[in-house]
Amino acid sequence: FALANPPAAYRGGAITFFTSLVCIGVLTAIVADLAGILGCVAGIPDPVTAITLVALGTSLPDTFASKIAAENEPTADASITNVTGSNS
Repeated sequence: FALANPPAAYRGGAITFFTSLVCIGVLTAIVADLAGILGCVAGIPDPVTAITLVALGTSLPDTFASKIAAENEPTADASITNVTGSNS
């Protein structure tokens, strides 16, 4: 999807912004469909699948980013900022 977006300097970034929104929508649809299929195959109801699998998939990268930031910085400020920003 990175190749779908033109440079941000082109037309003041408006085209980049809107193509990014389209890419986010497409990826969201793909994740939702895959989670629904996985839940159907495993016999898990859709609400449970949404709460567990999709939430885990969106929060786990933030967890690892916070862990790495806390390990690499003496005051762990970036880690606290990441947690605060991702959960607000």
